[in-house]
Amino acid sequence: MYTHSKETQSSLTPIAALQILKEGNQRFINNLKANRNLLQQVNETSAGQFPFATILSCIDSRTSAELIFDQGLGDIFSIRIAGNILNEDILGSMEFATKVVGTKIIVVLGHTKCGAIVGA
Repeated sequence: MYTHSKETQSSLTPIAALQILKEGNQRFINNLKANRNLLQQVNETSAGQFPFATILSCIDSRTSAELIFDQGLGDIFSIRIAGNILNEDILGSMEFATKVVGTKIIVVLGHTKCGAIVGA
């Protein structure tokens, strides 16, 4: 696995970004992980970040997008809030992620048995 650069991020389409997430989720489901050197990713992202996806998920401890989609440091913007609700602050973060930083896809990740949503 590699750390995304400006070039790799800009060459991705939304469909390719979705495919990367699907492949990562399949690894998660199969209890596999991509081989990553996290310290190397820390060093490679120290001068800038080029995430390819923005993911809005619940703060629930079982819904870590980085784990569920088997992604490394610098790969996604992870926005977490109870009940994965959208407000102006969250929307502003998503606008920043897509317009300024260049993420290619926005995913809203839901889950069952959410304590933040009554009756869920």
